[in-house]
Amino acid sequence: MAHPVDIYVGQRLRQRREMRGMPQKELARQLGISFQQVQKYESGANRISASKLWELCCVLGVAPGYFFEGISGAAASPNPSSLPEENIDNGQPNSRNTRQILDLNHNFQRIPNTRVRRQVVQLVKALVD
Repeated sequence: MAHPVDIYVGQRLRQRREMRGMPQKELARQLGISFQQVQKYESGANRISASKLWELCCVLGVAPGYFFEGISGAAASPNPSSLPEENIDNGQPNSRNTRQILDLNHNFQRIPNTRVRRQVVQLVKALVD
């Protein structure tokens, strides 16, 4: 059974990889491992060694602490439900929300008219309020 911290670190790995728009195969290539190994890391099935974590940080452009943000106190607990939920409500987008954010950003940048982009931003702010 995977340890809850390994699962959490794997979720953070997947989240960062997707935010960078990097396929598993590309990450695997840069790390010199198989894409199946990346899948095992992301699922928490395999633990990430310290040296591989360092390589991940270099490839993904994050500090090692990134993988543990939001996990305070949960490391001692064997109960996965005690780990922070990965959802947009607590500021940690899950995989589905990450994809939506990337799609929204990509299409937003394609709007040629700056006035229209400003109006879209105002619309989003109004919807939140």
